[in-house]
Amino acid sequence: MSFLPRRFHVVHTAPAWMSMQERVLLYAFVCGLEPERVLETGTGKGGATMIVCAALDDLEAGSIVSVGDGAELDGADRDAIGHRTTRVATLAEAAGPFDLALLDGDPAAESVAADVAAVLPLLAGEAHLLLHDANHAGVAAGIERCLRAHDGLVDAGLVATRATADEGGGDARWGGLRLLRFTRDAP
Repeated sequence: MSFLPRRFHVVHTAPAWMSMQERVLLYAFVCGLEPERVLETGTGKGGATMIVCAALDDLEAGSIVSVGDGAELDGADRDAIGHRTTRVATLAEAAGPFDLALLDGDPAAESVAADVAAVLPLLAGEAHLLLHDANHAGVAAGIERCLRAHDGLVDAGLVATRATADEGGGDARWGGLRLLRFTRDAP
């Protein structure tokens, strides 16, 4: 199979709260990793799901399980991802194994730590986690907790580094993608 980025245009048009760098990196990471199964939390309007779906379409393989009710998804966008995406209401309904998990939920440290802990049993023996808004203090603190608490997690660092200021005028920083590698039964 030869790879052609026929659906790369979705990177530009998807309704994602991500910088262009994050969008391109997400598309490229999925294309490079070639995951069979992707788990996504924090779907929002489905922009990241659309980007992952476009990459999987260009690979001509793979599926996505998206956690959430999808209430914010536009009908046309829902149709555009329906052929590769299964929606479940909670993580408890998601059946693994997953090669890649994209986590973009509540940025509180406790929530991030709980999300990662809930996702780990669903991952394949070797898998990757991408956490969005990694520049947010809560997300960063939650990731650090997870790295200390769970064997098999390795920090691969901030792979999309651009931080954005809080649009509401607060002190919070948003943006960034942080990559964690997971190996089950790591020494």
